[in-house]
Amino acid sequence: MDAGDQIRVVLVDDHDLIRRGMRTMLESEGDIEVVGEASDGSQALEVVERCDPDVVLIDVVMPRMDGIRATRQVKDLFPSVGVIVLSGHDERQLIFDALKAGASGYLLKTARLEEVVATVRAVATGHAELDPDIAGRVLDEFQKNLRAEFSEGFQPLTPREREILSLMSEGLPNKTIAARLSISERTVTTHVANIYSKLHVNNRVSAIQEAMRRRILDVRLEP
Repeated sequence: MDAGDQIRVVLVDDHDLIRRGMRTMLESEGDIEVVGEASDGSQALEVVERCDPDVVLIDVVMPRMDGIRATRQVKDLFPSVGVIVLSGHDERQLIFDALKAGASGYLLKTARLEEVVATVRAVATGHAELDPDIAGRVLDEFQKNLRAEFSEGFQPLTPREREILSLMSEGLPNKTIAARLSISERTVTTHVANIYSKLHVNNRVSAIQEAMRRRILDVRLEP
């Protein structure tokens, strides 16, 4: 959005009182306009399509479709729309689920108006913004996962194993891989077993997914 433009917001919450209060507070800022409201996640998709907002402010626990699922669908259908989860729940799993679904912000309903407004403005311009306490938890979890990954004793794949893994990601069977690389099928089978062992998986799909997670491969699995 361009500087000086009104920030267009859609509010999604199953409590009418909360939506009314949020609308009044946001629109008192002058540069924010609430262009639509929805009382559940399913209705939110229709309102977003109709109102073309910059930002969706959405609750987590709602009837018909919860905020996490709605966030995922909003981001799938309208990737340029920023989503901020405004929730009364601070459970770690909910926070991570919201971020994985594509939310650019997560605030608690105890947040001050200034924090909500600042987050709306940041997300509208393409930035991510988290409640300070939540940001600390996310960082802690990231560091924990990083330490866990090191503790797994991850062994790097050899160039040949990477080559075979890449061919596996194309859906090629061992026999075809062997012919492509001019090696025996038994040798391919041995390499595949080593790949599974190093990635701590037991099948091809999991191997490819884990390799993508570790950024060993940069491919997309076909649905």
